[in-house]
Amino acid sequence: MSYHIAPNPHATFSSSIDQTIADPTLAQVVTFDTTINDNGVTLVDNTKMTLPQPGNYSFSISAVAAATGAASAKQVSIWFRKNGSDVANSNTYLSVGKDVPTVIALTLDLPCTAVGDYYELWWSGETTNVKLDAVPAVSGSATFPPNQPTSPSIIVTIGQIG
Repeated sequence: MSYHIAPNPHATFSSSIDQTIADPTLAQVVTFDTTINDNGVTLVDNTKMTLPQPGNYSFSISAVAAATGAASAKQVSIWFRKNGSDVANSNTYLSVGKDVPTVIALTLDLPCTAVGDYYELWWSGETTNVKLDAVPAVSGSATFPPNQPTSPSIIVTIGQIG
């Protein structure tokens, strides 16, 4: 006897573009332009990671933040909003050095209480010289081998865990 267990809802979304802070006095939503895979979890309006069924979901984020033109390190924050409201204790706050990219890595388990709940990532920075940095593919050369694929400015992976 064999059983087939359907996979839990999951998705991976990324952004292939730089995302800069437009106004340091305002938070702004992180956008995604690429669906790497999805099964039940959908991306609405390029920002809303929409969940198909109640349960607990694990969100893992990897982003590259950079500061350019700044004389010193600059502060950035990134956090979750659920259905338009900030999620308590979800903020990650860090310093980004001048011309030194910094990896933002975060994993959170978050609840879905109703079909269609959605999460967005929001971020802010203390200057317009801060960005989430996408890096194009690299063609290897004698001084910098090997060939390397594109590095998205942000990747988020979502999977139902319970």
